[in-house]
Amino acid sequence: MRLLVFLALVAFTPALGQDTHSDGDHAADPGMEVLTPDTAPFRQQIKLTCTFTTECVEAEPCTETKFAPQITGVAGGLTPEELMVQTQMITDAETIDLLGVKSGMALSLAGGTFAARHLVSIAKDEAARYTVHYADGPFVISYLGTCN
Repeated sequence: MRLLVFLALVAFTPALGQDTHSDGDHAADPGMEVLTPDTAPFRQQIKLTCTFTTECVEAEPCTETKFAPQITGVAGGLTPEELMVQTQMITDAETIDLLGVKSGMALSLAGGTFAARHLVSIAKDEAARYTVHYADGPFVISYLGTCN
């Protein structure tokens, strides 16, 4: 019986990885709109100023800091409660592209390069955590603070 179910699935399922476009283009169907933060029915501008007061480098003791990056971008989705987010975090040293999700008032973003992966988590009460994971080492730097 299992063999019959398996054969039926194989017979009626298109081959995986099969190119169904005659021109080799793997783009979405022309009539299908791709949902992005800019084209979503619900859109919201993101503009946050973060104030991180504690910096922790790998296993060393944490120290005080005055690190204050800006996060700007756009969020969009099918409902206002759950939004995909495309932002940039602007620091004195660099600008990092970050992607993520906004759920209610909480925000989770990630991005960067293989050499330096960035993660920002902002709770609904504005408490924020920012970590950078460096591949060379490897080592991590963490920041504690708020974003509003």
